[in-house]
Amino acid sequence: MTRNHKLIYDQLIEIAPKSRPWISDHPSDAVPVVDDQVALTDIAEAAARAATLFDSTGVRAGDYCAVWLDSPLDIMITIAALTAVGGVPILISPALDAETLGRMLEPVPVERIVTTADRRAECEQIEGLLRVDDWTELATRLPATPARRTSAVSMPGTEPYIVTHTSGTTGVPKLVQYTRNATDHQGYAQEAFAILGRLRGYAAVAVSPVHFRTVSGLLCALRRNVPLIVLADHSAESVGRYVRNYQPIYLEAHPNTLMQWEHLADNGTLASVRHYVSTFDVIHPGTVRRLLAGSKYRLASFLEAYGQSELGGISAKIHLKGLVSRRHRARWRTHAGHPAGWTAPGYSEARIVGPDGAPVPAGTPGRIQVRSAGQFQTYINRREAAEAGLTRDGWWDTGDWGKRTRLRQLILIDRQVERMTLIPSAIAMEDVLLARMPWLLEAIALEQDRHIAPVVAVRDGVFDEKAWRKAVSDLPLLAPPVVLDFRDFPRTATGKIQRTALAQLISQQSR
Repeated sequence: MTRNHKLIYDQLIEIAPKSRPWISDHPSDAVPVVDDQVALTDIAEAAARAATLFDSTGVRAGDYCAVWLDSPLDIMITIAALTAVGGVPILISPALDAETLGRMLEPVPVERIVTTADRRAECEQIEGLLRVDDWTELATRLPATPARRTSAVSMPGTEPYIVTHTSGTTGVPKLVQYTRNATDHQGYAQEAFAILGRLRGYAAVAVSPVHFRTVSGLLCALRRNVPLIVLADHSAESVGRYVRNYQPIYLEAHPNTLMQWEHLADNGTLASVRHYVSTFDVIHPGTVRRLLAGSKYRLASFLEAYGQSELGGISAKIHLKGLVSRRHRARWRTHAGHPAGWTAPGYSEARIVGPDGAPVPAGTPGRIQVRSAGQFQTYINRREAAEAGLTRDGWWDTGDWGKRTRLRQLILIDRQVERMTLIPSAIAMEDVLLARMPWLLEAIALEQDRHIAPVVAVRDGVFDEKAWRKAVSDLPLLAPPVVLDFRDFPRTATGKIQRTALAQLISQQSR
């Protein structure tokens, strides 16, 4: 296919006049959303006017500008506008507090933040910020602001384009900087799937609006002119309503979000979905099987992607309807990890290394290291941490523990700091528990006091003690389960379980 190197602003301006309306489940300060629909021409015009506004108020090429908003639509518009004038948006999760944000920004020359009125007072206390822009107030000025810029400022591909942040599970979140080239490559890698999947209908997306996955996904959607259903409310009730009304052919969400939507597959809500995508983490095979069964398409597919903020996609595998393995119902000893698929030729490559940093043979566990065309540049607030994780020849240590099969498939075992000593893999044990007990919504295996401590949540009703005992009769070293409400599991912004925080929570409850 013809290679397109245009980034978000240029692509938005180019395709807006010939695009179908997008669907949004939330309002925007900058553009009208009427009967759930928003015209892409309105989004493009708002971005162009906002670019003029940012230019007139002093944003220059290379300037960092924090963006702390809630509405995914407004975040997209702000990204387009700031990058149009060469500014570098730093996307901040709405879940963060001002104190943490201040600590993140301490070593970074950020003088401006675009935020909401209710956060203004807090932002004014952050040292180094000289300008706090209220996005709602800026949006009221857009109609009177001319849309002068027909293309983004031209900059080298090695220059920074956007900054997102890690979840901060081990402390202050790291600010992850991507170059223009890395952004281009990540968008390009996703275009291949869009072309192979022949995406012609709506694509529904329910992921964190400040994660780089949103940025690269937005770029891919614009390049392929795929109309989006932008979902801010990820509850099954709300998502089900929008899927029924607009019949998307593509549906993407975090793995733990998809688990909460499984029941939508049973009542026909997901019949229109031909392609599912799960990003950031591995997903339980039972969830994949159930979602695919809810599609009306005989060859419905599910792309399970294993990735990381610093790299984008690392590896992936495609499940087809009717062919999802049931192997996790077998004896648990046969499973020493979760198959995470294969790396994409020309985009990413992975290797497994031992304690000395040398590659190990197939089948031997070790540290997972990756090189990727979409690799991040640095942590702008923790440059020493970025340097520590990178080898001299460009391999990034993911922090994960795994192995490769003889056929080069990547097997994810556990995080390096969370490796189990009593069983081969926590992830494999969790797959077994969820496969044997579909009435569980979540199952996490922790190692405590020489036992495996399972922490579980049920889908409906109360925990079935008798069914549990029968299902785990052959599983050794299992302590009695700790039952939590699904909402009480500590999670990252992308839905991953914060295992260290969960272990601390369980320890406190047992005292």
